[in-house]
Amino acid sequence: MTDSIKPDNVDDSVRSIFWAYASFFCTKVLNLISIVVLAWYLQPAEFGLLAICLAVMGYFEIISQFGMGAALISAREKIEETASAVLLCGLVFSCTLVALILVSAPAIADWYGDPKLADLLPVIAITLLVRALTTVNTSFLFRDLRFKAKLLPDVARGLTKGLLAIALAVLGFGVWALVFGHLAGAVAGSIVTWIVRPWRPKRWPDLATFKYIARFGANLIGAQTINATPRLLDTLLVGKVLGMASLGIYSLAFRIPELGIKTFTNVVGSVLHPVMSKIQSDPVELKAYYYGALKYCALLMFGAGAAIAILAEPLIHVLYAPKWYAMIVPMQLLAVGFAIGTINMVPGNLFKALSRTDLMLKVSLINLPFFLVLIWFAVPYGITAVAFIQLVLALIRFVPNYLLLQRALDISVRDTFAALKPGIGCALAGSAAGIITLRLDFTSNELTRLLVVALVFVGAYLLCVRLVMPEIFREIARRTLGKTGPA
Repeated sequence: MTDSIKPDNVDDSVRSIFWAYASFFCTKVLNLISIVVLAWYLQPAEFGLLAICLAVMGYFEIISQFGMGAALISAREKIEETASAVLLCGLVFSCTLVALILVSAPAIADWYGDPKLADLLPVIAITLLVRALTTVNTSFLFRDLRFKAKLLPDVARGLTKGLLAIALAVLGFGVWALVFGHLAGAVAGSIVTWIVRPWRPKRWPDLATFKYIARFGANLIGAQTINATPRLLDTLLVGKVLGMASLGIYSLAFRIPELGIKTFTNVVGSVLHPVMSKIQSDPVELKAYYYGALKYCALLMFGAGAAIAILAEPLIHVLYAPKWYAMIVPMQLLAVGFAIGTINMVPGNLFKALSRTDLMLKVSLINLPFFLVLIWFAVPYGITAVAFIQLVLALIRFVPNYLLLQRALDISVRDTFAALKPGIGCALAGSAAGIITLRLDFTSNELTRLLVVALVFVGAYLLCVRLVMPEIFREIARRTLGKTGPA
């Protein structure tokens, strides 16, 4: 099925994914480095306070964006009018939500029993306005697949955020180091975004344009809010039930899986949506592209999830102080859950490309009761139980995604499993080799142990890829020789 994908679409996707991933990866690496440094100066409870702020802001940010950026990316006509409408609506929504946060911050602080939240939330809420000013600019970068240009604002954001936060933490600012770093990073990223992709309103939107945004966004915002619930509701409940220190450990357990897996799925999603939008009128090509995307995403991310789970213990021992070692098992479960979640990212972007955000909302509504019940049940049993539920929810999400996608594009079980099988097999091969090596107990030096197990895992994984998908190596050789060989 994937052999019928047009080469131009593949080449566009590969180039775009490379630069998009370079952009996101640089940002996340900078963020991870700063977090590792900050973890030696700050306490888990201080990271817990930031996690509460970001969880509250997560819901507000979804509402403030209202799916408007995605609507602009998918628009086929009245592009300038749509862009103007996105800017206007974004500013109105953001100002309204900032005012709401100012009013509700004291009540949130009382509910958690920590007065610091009343001061932290209004400051971090300013990022809503900052991001609203560049929603159009960023959406045009995505729409035009200009991910190389997006590298600059992302690096500026990561550097500013990390360096300022570290400096303030060393000076003893505590949790304010994290908050001011987050805000400064948003400002720096927005300024550079305006520089690399300048834009100003040229045409006033008509009523039909506002209706298009409202129709597109109404379903998408519902889907995004519900889909964010497992990541945001767990944070809010862990902070309330288990305390800020446990929440701080839980929030840091996400960092490495987010870097290795979540970053990739966000990047690929930002590429798949515009590419699929371009071929939405060709069902045969769109279906072939879907299976190909599913196949290669699973191959990469199932391996990444398995690698992080296998390497979690020596990696945490190398990077963090003993006060953070409780994150090891949750991080392993989250890595596997994030990897499985890859198979839900591809259908979601296909729904957006088809302008069927109504189906995304239906999937989310089906999943919502499972999210609420399972997370509520798990929280009292600790952060490991909550992390395990994240893994379970990743599996549950796939069922309604598949059923509705089958109706929209005639997707089959056999072809879906065929697309996933190489990724599953290679991840299992690498995991088996890594586990055996870990159990040999060949050294007491954690760094050496980490490096050896990583090399064994990568070797076994690549050997399996070579056996089950030799065409990948042939394609790499062809492209490499094509660039370095004689003209």
